[in-house]
Amino acid sequence: MKVAPRSLLVAVSALLITLAISLMAQLDTGNTHQLPSSKEKQGSGPELIIPPPLKDLSKDHKVRLVYFVPKDREAKANYREKSEVLMRVVADIYRREMQTHKHETRGLDFEFEEDGRLKVHLIKAKHPAVFYTGDPFDIDHLLNSQQQEIWEATGFSRNRPTLVFSEAGAVAEARPIPHIYSGLACVSGDIFRDEITASTIEEQIHHFMNSTEVRKVAGTEKQSRSREAQTSNGVLIHELGHIFGMLHDTRDFRNIMMRGYDDLGKMFNAKSAGQRPVRFSAAHARMASVTRFFSEAYDKKDMKPPEINAFKLSKSAKAGVKTIDLNINMHDEGGLGPMIIMQRGGGQIDAFVKDLDLKGKNKYSGTLTVKSPRPLVAGQPLIYIINVFDINGNLSQQVINARVEENP
Repeated sequence: MKVAPRSLLVAVSALLITLAISLMAQLDTGNTHQLPSSKEKQGSGPELIIPPPLKDLSKDHKVRLVYFVPKDREAKANYREKSEVLMRVVADIYRREMQTHKHETRGLDFEFEEDGRLKVHLIKAKHPAVFYTGDPFDIDHLLNSQQQEIWEATGFSRNRPTLVFSEAGAVAEARPIPHIYSGLACVSGDIFRDEITASTIEEQIHHFMNSTEVRKVAGTEKQSRSREAQTSNGVLIHELGHIFGMLHDTRDFRNIMMRGYDDLGKMFNAKSAGQRPVRFSAAHARMASVTRFFSEAYDKKDMKPPEINAFKLSKSAKAGVKTIDLNINMHDEGGLGPMIIMQRGGGQIDAFVKDLDLKGKNKYSGTLTVKSPRPLVAGQPLIYIINVFDINGNLSQQVINARVEENP
């Protein structure tokens, strides 16, 4: 049908608006990136992005997977296949986000069996679940007791941060051990239920879009399968982020280090993925990029972390103020890399307040002014946490513990 001049003008205007919105979405990402291959869902559904298969990258630093099953619990069916499905999603998000932020990396690597399958260590534990959880529940005891038994079974985890699927208790917690390039990230083995995790990657991506109600992981309440599958799979990305030096970041609801992972499925819908509805901030991507799990160039001989000689408040924190001066002095012979600072307390929990890229400088000394998202509250604890990497993937952390004072 021939288009009349006025209709043509409307059509062109609509096209320009669409292009402008698309451009704004690309600018919002910081950088554009090429999406993985996608395929059309059977029927009338959206075009879905299917993460590529995992492969052994032959890196020295790999993620180790462990399924920890107390003696009074049973391993769930198809946990090996489901582990691979979950890790395909995890690896794909990390790879895409690193690419978006222009970091050269082949991505995250895992341990593999000799036949090329993803390796999952099944630990049939020595004791019943309550031995590990404690009664009442004690998170430190759970992590410590599991880690000790895992090391006895799999060997000391140098260069091997361990992602544990635990049948002992419901928890999502990470404990980095940076001096040996390791750590422990623990989540509930309930993630292996069929309602939450599928045995094929195609079915898992469809789980992300399925509104059928299922029982929540490690709970009795019900929630849509899409939310449970997205959140459970996303938590793995989040907890590993802590192992890679990331802290919580509440500046943007889309951040994985906040709760952005609740919408993980949008990253596998070709129509929405390019807008990065789930993301790592530039600062956190920079942190991960220098770790030995992502970096493609580092000095293996350098195993000494940066020295933080000073990290303190320049004066007492007063109620009602929003800015705080922090005195910092640190150095590293090989060169300092990215740094982040997070605030807890003072009316705001887990607020990301500063990041710097020191770009290989051997020394840094100065006063940094950080801004709290809200005015500080009298009497509340105020905590500042600094994480700093050197250029060879060695991490140091220090903490300021203070209390907000009345402002006379």
